[in-house]
Amino acid sequence: MNRIALSAVAALMTMAAFAQSIAVVDMEAVLAKHPNTPNDKKLLESTLADYTKERDALRAALEAKQADLEKQMQEAQNPMLAPAKAEELRKACQAAFEGIENDRRAAEAQMAERSRTLSEMERKLIKRSTDEIQAHIDAYAKEKGYDLVVYKNMVAYVRPEQDITDRIIVLCGGVPDKKDTSKSAKELKAPERMK
Repeated sequence: MNRIALSAVAALMTMAAFAQSIAVVDMEAVLAKHPNTPNDKKLLESTLADYTKERDALRAALEAKQADLEKQMQEAQNPMLAPAKAEELRKACQAAFEGIENDRRAAEAQMAERSRTLSEMERKLIKRSTDEIQAHIDAYAKEKGYDLVVYKNMVAYVRPEQDITDRIIVLCGGVPDKKDTSKSAKELKAPERMK
């Protein structure tokens, strides 16, 4: 019985010692507060706006060509036209239709490429910031003697003093959110009645 108790105490002491060397960090919060993030967001939004204008211009050009084609098709169906002229217009309509389809495919390919470019740009911007954040986490963990730093969303509970998110935000040059230290109404006791 004593061996079991001693083993349990030793295991608890080992776990307690190990728990002291674990920290957590909320990467989403650090990335959101990173100094690069506002400019990166503006760059992505500006690029998306440019691509949207380009897409809208391509769409408008295709719609205009489609409207012209519909007019040509109506002209080609005019019963008053000479058969040779009607055939010429039908061939012109067919060529215009094929041209529009080629333009449509080219526009779709161009917009797909723009989408890939935007995704790649976003990935590179995030990677640049997360690499910097990771370097700060590594340095801070070594300085403070942490054996393990895990992402906060991977754990159900952590003591507040083991959450190093705000410290990493500051090391990256960001400003952490102000902590609300006011107590909620549930935590406040009603004043005692005076007798």
